[in-house]
Amino acid sequence: MKNDNSKAKKYFGTINRISDYLAFLLIVAILAAVTIQIVGRMAGSPEPWTEEATRIFFIGMVYLGIGMGFRKGESARVTVFLDWFPRFVRNLGRCFYVISSVGFFCFMFYTGLELVVQQYTMNEMGAAWMIPMWLVGLFMPLSAVLGILGVAENLVLHPHLLEGGE
Repeated sequence: MKNDNSKAKKYFGTINRISDYLAFLLIVAILAAVTIQIVGRMAGSPEPWTEEATRIFFIGMVYLGIGMGFRKGESARVTVFLDWFPRFVRNLGRCFYVISSVGFFCFMFYTGLELVVQQYTMNEMGAAWMIPMWLVGLFMPLSAVLGILGVAENLVLHPHLLEGGE
């Protein structure tokens, strides 16, 4: 059993490092685009692509953050009230949390894929960068997968966080 837990830690650790690295790259990209925009405005000739770039990077960060927020039960949930109830009610709360979270992420994944297919089919392109918008749309299903993996990580590695409290 200990070996299975170490494999799970390694697997989730790898997924978390990849998403952390992507989040870092997006933060650096936002910072660079906003800096270029500020300098351009101060010089009197702002670059038009910086607004679109900032928006795209920000959308990516928001969706990535949604999925990453479920790693260790850091998502929005109410545990204070569950602590007042007997153990079986807390277990029901945990079941409700898992089922509703996974259900939401399944819906988000399906909707995100529909969005990506629509953007691809309509050949939607960015106004300034002229990149295919389905690449930006991929953040939504990616976020859903990260969210489901985050809930699974909670169940496997951090079940105590789902019982309420820290």
